[in-house]
Amino acid sequence: MESKYFKPYELVDRDVYKLLEDDSIKLIDPRLIETIDAVREILDVSLICNNWYWSGSRSQCGYRSKACFIGAPKSFHKLGLAVDLISTKMTAKEMRDKLKKNEDSLPHPIRIEKWDDNGEIDWLHIDLGDTKGNKIYFFKA
Repeated sequence: MESKYFKPYELVDRDVYKLLEDDSIKLIDPRLIETIDAVREILDVSLICNNWYWSGSRSQCGYRSKACFIGAPKSFHKLGLAVDLISTKMTAKEMRDKLKKNEDSLPHPIRIEKWDDNGEIDWLHIDLGDTKGNKIYFFKA
């Protein structure tokens, strides 16, 4: 499944893209692709996942290979079920608030990480984990 708004190299790291090129999109669950496209439409701003392709510092914010040292061995990122997004137009809190107000427009239930031990996080983590029956389930990692 192709994304309307994200190229495969925005959703995987450099090594994965070098190996699989545009076929790397197959590592991302189609429901997640559909969801992040809907998130982009709801928020109505451009979103950044990985930006290594343009010499940026973000490279592990989408799919993470099993060799990646970031996150747990069975993290949703390593299963193709999670992304971390940022925007230059909205804060993460503004994005979370707008998504909550428009949750009925989401094609699938999602979990959104909201807090860590230092308070509210400054990126939008979305995954397709257990939402406990909610359309959006906010959690602390």
